[in-house]
Amino acid sequence: MYLLNEGTNAFFARMSLVELAERSIDVQYYIWRADLVGKLLFNAMLKAADRGVRVRILLDDISTSTEVEGMLYAMDQHENIEVRLYNPFASRTMRFVDYVLDGFRINRRMHNKSFSADEQMTIVGGRNIGNEYFSADKNSNFSDLDVLSAGPIVNEVGVQFDIYWNSKVVFPVKVFSHNNASADELNKLKKELVTFAAERKGSSYDLDVQDSEVYRRINNVPGAKKARLFHGEMQVIYDDPAKGLGRSETEVVYLKTLLRPHLEKVIDSFELISPYFVPGDRGTEYLTNLVKKGVKVRALTNSLSSTDGILAQSGYARQRLNLLRGGVELYEIKSDIKTDASRSLRRGAKAKSALHTKTYIFDRKEIFIGSFNFDPRSANINSEVGVVYSVPEMAELIGSSVFDEAVKEHAYKVELVDDGGGERIVWVETKDGKEIRYTKDPETSAWRRFNESVYSILPIESQL
Repeated sequence: MYLLNEGTNAFFARMSLVELAERSIDVQYYIWRADLVGKLLFNAMLKAADRGVRVRILLDDISTSTEVEGMLYAMDQHENIEVRLYNPFASRTMRFVDYVLDGFRINRRMHNKSFSADEQMTIVGGRNIGNEYFSADKNSNFSDLDVLSAGPIVNEVGVQFDIYWNSKVVFPVKVFSHNNASADELNKLKKELVTFAAERKGSSYDLDVQDSEVYRRINNVPGAKKARLFHGEMQVIYDDPAKGLGRSETEVVYLKTLLRPHLEKVIDSFELISPYFVPGDRGTEYLTNLVKKGVKVRALTNSLSSTDGILAQSGYARQRLNLLRGGVELYEIKSDIKTDASRSLRRGAKAKSALHTKTYIFDRKEIFIGSFNFDPRSANINSEVGVVYSVPEMAELIGSSVFDEAVKEHAYKVELVDDGGGERIVWVETKDGKEIRYTKDPETSAWRRFNESVYSILPIESQL
C-alpha cells in the first residue's frame, strides 16, 4: 500500500497504471471532466485499447457534460472499450425535465471512485477525475487522499466493480437513442487527444508531475526518496448498487452498516476527516455519547472560507454548538493550505485549497479511506466505496500527521467560550507563534455568512 496524498503523485500513478496495463483497465467515477487531467487520461486509455487492453469506463451521469458525453460515445466505438453510465438521465438535452418528473431516482448517484489495472493494482480514495483533484488548477485545488494497493484487495475492488457494471441501474451508452457516434468520430477524437497531449508536453503541470515523488522513484531520478510502503489486512466495503433504486438498508447492504462495527468497538479515539460533515441530531448524539464513554473524538472539516459546498456547511454549522458542548474537538481547514500546486514556483497565482479527503481513524489501529462523507447523502442516498485498512502504522501516521501536527498550522480550532456574556463560538488560529481569535467565520464576507445562515434554517438536512 502506498499513500497518494499529493495531487501530482496521484495523477502520475494513474497514468502509469494505464501506460503499463497489458490486459485490462477498469475505472469507476462520480465525476470525469474534459479538462487537462481528464483528456490526458482518456488519451492514454485509447492508446492502451489500441494495443489490445480491455477498457471499461463506468461513470455516474450527473456530471457528464456535453463534451464528455461526446467523447464517451466516440470511445465506445473502439472494439476494446465499453462505456456505461449509472442511473442515466432519460432526457439527454433537457435534464431539468428528469429532475421534475423523476426526481426520486435522479437524486440517487454513484459516488464511488476506483481505478484498477490488470487485476494487479488498484487506486481507491476520494478523488474524482478533474484538474482540481490533482493539483492542476491554478485557482483552486482539493486536498485529498487515495491509496495505491496490490494483492487480494484488487480482486475485491474488481468484484465491486463487476457488481455495479452488471447492475440494473447501469446502462451501456450504445443503447442511447441519440448516440450516433461512428468510427469517424473515434478517429477524430484520437487525433485531437494526441495533439492535445503533445501540446502540453513541457507545460508547467508536466514539469510539476516530473517533480513528483512517484515519477522520481519510477524513473530513478537521483535524490528520490525511498517509498514508504504499508502491509496488512484490508477489506473493501461498499453500498449495494440497488441503493440507487431506492432499496432500504433493511433490503440491501449499505456501506454505513459495514462501517458501524469499527466505530462501535473504539475505546480510546475516533478521528474523522470529512469535507462535508453533516452529523444531524442522531450523529451528533452518537459522537457526544462516545465522548461520555471516554473516547476522544476529533473532527476535521472545511471552514466556511474553504468549502465548495455552502449547503453542506450549513448543515454542519447547525450542529456545531451541540458538538462542542458534547466535548467533540472541531477543526476547520483554512483556504490557504499548501498543496503541491500552491508550492510550485511555476504557478502564476496562489491556488486556493479545500478539503476533499474522506478518512476515519479508529483507535489509531484501523483506518477507512474512500468516498464516504459523514453526511446523510453518503449514508442514505448515494452509493459509496472505501477500504478499511487494519494497519496500525498507517492509521498512526495519518492520525498524527493530521491531528497532532497539520491542524496546528493549517486549521482553525473551534472552541466554545463563556466570558460572562453567554456561550459563543470562537475560531483560534496560531500564526507565527501567536494565538489569534475570531468571533466570526474567518476569511469570509458578510454575504457568505448570510447565505450559510439562511441555508441552515431550511428543512433540507436529509439531502445534504
